[in-house]
Amino acid sequence: MDLSTISRTGGPVLLWRGPDYDSLDLTGPVVANWVNKGVGLFGDYDLGPDFTLWVPTPNGLHWREVVGIISVLLAEGRVVLGDRPEEDHHALVPFGTESDESLSDAEEIFVYNPPALSLSTPVDDDYIDVNSAIRAYPDQTPRRLAATGSLIVDGRTIDWAGDPTDPGTGSGRPEGLLVSNSTPRADEWPRFLHHLLGGGEILLATGIDEGRIADLSDQLGDVHGRLGAWTK
Repeated sequence: MDLSTISRTGGPVLLWRGPDYDSLDLTGPVVANWVNKGVGLFGDYDLGPDFTLWVPTPNGLHWREVVGIISVLLAEGRVVLGDRPEEDHHALVPFGTESDESLSDAEEIFVYNPPALSLSTPVDDDYIDVNSAIRAYPDQTPRRLAATGSLIVDGRTIDWAGDPTDPGTGSGRPEGLLVSNSTPRADEWPRFLHHLLGGGEILLATGIDEGRIADLSDQLGDVHGRLGAWTK
């Protein structure tokens, strides 16, 4: 997997909905641009096989976390979701959680401001303001990006670059809408990443109730699957 398909996919592919009716729809080329910018940002901190990015996702999965995760995975790095890694690592967290004790041993703490249109994050020099810093990097990268990074979710190594188990995913653009109301479960990450990088549509709902998610799903089209923890 790489950015070759999504960078040519027209129309929204990543539809983020947050609290207080905050929203942002990203087209395929825009997602690819943000991923390339992420490669530039993390590249200044030696992104490669020895680079580990920890994403605790305390408030669910944000679109900025998604593009950061893909940036690291496509550029040979390691992404750890959930449990804190034992090896040296950097952390990517939302504003307001950067002083948590669990982050005290992170080499660098990248902090993003969750509102969709925030251009900066009000943190001091001990932290890296993702919203502001990432915009300085180019939309394209001279590096060759491929599915060579490693993904660890709650202590499990995930074969995210292999074929997803979803039988409906084949050649061509994935059909339908995937809806995730929280961070995808460990075994759902291959499907999530294949669907998005293949140009499929994903509704990512962070911090909103299930009733609103259901209404959004009905408005946006045919729901092909649900990811994350759903109320039964």
